[in-house]
Amino acid sequence: MGAIDANMNREHREVQAEPGAIRRAARSLWASPFAQALLERTEVWLPPLRLLRERVYEREFAKVVPWARRFRGVYATFEEAMRAAPASKPVGYDNPGAAGFMEPCRNLSISDYPILFWLQKALQESPSLLDIGGYVGISYYSYNCYLNYPENLDWVIHDVPAVVSAGIEIARKHHSPGLSFTAEITSALRPQTVLAAGSLQFIETDFSDLLLQLGCLPRHLIITQTPLTQLPDFVTLQDLGPAVCPYKIFNRTRFIQSIEALGYKLTDSWENTELHCRIPFHPERAVASYSGLYFKASR
Repeated sequence: MGAIDANMNREHREVQAEPGAIRRAARSLWASPFAQALLERTEVWLPPLRLLRERVYEREFAKVVPWARRFRGVYATFEEAMRAAPASKPVGYDNPGAAGFMEPCRNLSISDYPILFWLQKALQESPSLLDIGGYVGISYYSYNCYLNYPENLDWVIHDVPAVVSAGIEIARKHHSPGLSFTAEITSALRPQTVLAAGSLQFIETDFSDLLLQLGCLPRHLIITQTPLTQLPDFVTLQDLGPAVCPYKIFNRTRFIQSIEALGYKLTDSWENTELHCRIPFHPERAVASYSGLYFKASR
């Protein structure tokens, strides 16, 4: 307890010594779900308050910052969302800022363990894997400490060209056996497992159509960190910090049925409770938690 108290006292002194910390704390409180819910209730009676808050949010959303995770707007298509993106930031991951702002390794959360379970089984059956939207190797490096990768591992990451270039450079500096990158999905790829970890919402092409571009349909599909709801499909904009991206929210039933139509059976599902999506001024579109799914080919 003494150590905890000492840390709290030190943090308190740092806050007192740094006015910027107070401003950051105030902004954090302002952005909290409780504060936003209270504001939304108040705006029903004071419409000018909503207009003011929208203007403030638009200004903050347009700022280029090192990192952010916030959303804006509801749109029918990727194209409509791109037209609404602020001109001050690049759109998408295919630029140096968005390609290099995240570390190649992260701490695991509880919802990673179903992935580890199914991924270990799939790699034991076949070492061939396609990691769709795998960025610079986040899943590869993060799971390396927990799984025994096969010696003949063939882990291919598909992503946009800027991310591919950044990933190749990182792989040169790290021990990365079996890891490679590609900017295209073609019939030359014939993986037995496809992993999509928090990436499908950034891709305009339906996942089922991506699978049909491969040389053969994979046996295992591991999908996680994906926003699935009972609402119809829609698109919002996500602010990453250095860039913004169109971001799709999927209807769960339609998403699962589109995969099952290819001959897959949904074998397991889980929640990513650490992730949620709240779109300011659109509380009815909130996603309380994200989803993980494991499909296995039924034929």
